[in-house]
Amino acid sequence: MSLIGSLLMILTGLVIMSFGLFIFYAWLPLLYAIVGLDIGLMLGRWLTGDVGAIAIVLGIAGAVLLGAASYFLEPYRRLLLGASVGVLFGLSLATAFNLDTVLGAVLARILVLLCGVLGAAFVVRFFNAFVVGASAISGATMAVAGAHHLLPSLGLFDLASGDVLPRALTLLLAVLGVIWQAQNIGKWAEMLPVNDRGPAA
Repeated sequence: MSLIGSLLMILTGLVIMSFGLFIFYAWLPLLYAIVGLDIGLMLGRWLTGDVGAIAIVLGIAGAVLLGAASYFLEPYRRLLLGASVGVLFGLSLATAFNLDTVLGAVLARILVLLCGVLGAAFVVRFFNAFVVGASAISGATMAVAGAHHLLPSLGLFDLASGDVLPRALTLLLAVLGVIWQAQNIGKWAEMLPVNDRGPAA
């Protein structure tokens, strides 16, 4: 199960990092489901220190919950996306700075909550830029964390070690994700009618 969880983290992390905004415009419920899956996987990893059965169950529950919410809460879907991506971003920061190693760390909880609130606030005004930046950073952190669980003896992916290389790799992947998505914003945004595209920034 740990192998499956690690591969899910790597795969979904790379997908969100590279195509977060595209998935919103092309297959809206899928993006919510992937974000929900990743939140569940990260929470499971945070609670147990592994991406085993508990993380996978939480991931599936998160995917179903957010995927369904994208239908039932359609008038608020952008706020929901901002809050959920913000929470994922907060969990990613907690992982990158090794705040998730102490169960119930107050600072990590505050960070996740704050990122969720800020995500909901920023997504309304800077939708495209927010989704691109948050999805690239979150996806890169997810992928590196998943690679570490897959190859625990390889220090290159060990964000918890505090070494420069894992964080530099995460930053490089995030920058590549931002550049790639930013180059395609105009093309991807054309998939929706003008009145549903949101702010161009």
